[in-house]
Amino acid sequence: MSPAGYNPRAARAPDYLRQGTWNRTMNPKDALLAMLHDPVDSLRCAVREVPQWAWFALGIDASRVGYGRGPLAWRRASRHRCLERPVHICLLEPPGSGPFGRMTAFSINERSACCRASLNEGVEEADVVWTYCQDPLSDELKARLRAEIGRARPDARVINDPDFYNSYHETGVFGKLTEAGAPVPRTDFGEADKGRTLVVYKQIGAHSAPKELTEYDGPRPGYRAFEFVDGRDAQGRYARYRGYYMAGLVGAGTVVYSSEWNAYSRTYVAYDRTFQVQPAEEEGMRRIAEALNIQYFATDFLRRRSDGMPVFVDINVYPRVLTTRSPTLGPRYYGQWHSFGVALRFGGLGPGCRSLWDLFDEAMLRFAGKAPP
Repeated sequence: MSPAGYNPRAARAPDYLRQGTWNRTMNPKDALLAMLHDPVDSLRCAVREVPQWAWFALGIDASRVGYGRGPLAWRRASRHRCLERPVHICLLEPPGSGPFGRMTAFSINERSACCRASLNEGVEEADVVWTYCQDPLSDELKARLRAEIGRARPDARVINDPDFYNSYHETGVFGKLTEAGAPVPRTDFGEADKGRTLVVYKQIGAHSAPKELTEYDGPRPGYRAFEFVDGRDAQGRYARYRGYYMAGLVGAGTVVYSSEWNAYSRTYVAYDRTFQVQPAEEEGMRRIAEALNIQYFATDFLRRRSDGMPVFVDINVYPRVLTTRSPTLGPRYYGQWHSFGVALRFGGLGPGCRSLWDLFDEAMLRFAGKAPP
């Protein structure tokens, strides 16, 4: 059985097309093959890539051109192969298992001061091996990943072991999280709830899954029911917060505000990237990490209107990491940028404090056992 989000067409495509023509930094030969395979898509992407090819003619500072398909990215990726840094991170994302591996490796190599990253290469020498695929994993892919991790050094650390990668998708996971002390919505309903308790039905095993807000009417095949949590703020807007957990580091991402109960990118009326992670929210993320035995994830949570306490409604070990604007934003930034930069602060740090990549380096040094005494 293939994992949700797995694209069979991409898996059958030649190597130069796997993970998508837009989401890869390809060499010139691969770029030409991709253009011939899908000229319409290539033309659309080419318009976006103009700064990659003509930054000098347009008067664009090269440092303001992010990840993409063109000479600037190719030159940077070529330099990355010569990096010598204390921590080597090997991302495991076999072809067809996800679109973000190359972008993440590229960004680590560009922004980190002490980590270098490879994608599906050099696992034997890696200090950290990171399972980095679209979840849930199929049994076949899980076995393949286990075999790759088996080639690593005995002292290599693993982020999100394949054996625990699907933890969030397992039956009874919310009961497990409740027992661990993580605040999550109620999922156990009975006859007394029918026609009385407001719930959200969400499709199981799918990303960006359809959701329906209604009174509980009993179990539905292929769906999971959660008790509805009113997360409106003082202005009456529904607010959905994103937090990150990475190897012991807890941090703030973005708040999405909406006039609709399902606040996300298609219903938003405003974003906020300056919220502070509260102690109860940090504790909740740490309990999730311990209960599911995962070291990296993004989690969406609400702040309950009645008391402001967090309720965690979604966990994602493979969140979307691409944004088409600079993390600092501004009209003269081009290409794609890693969304870690959009999360301006980790651990509740305010503007002007240490950068995300400084914090990332500290977490990886500590996780790899190479932090200074």
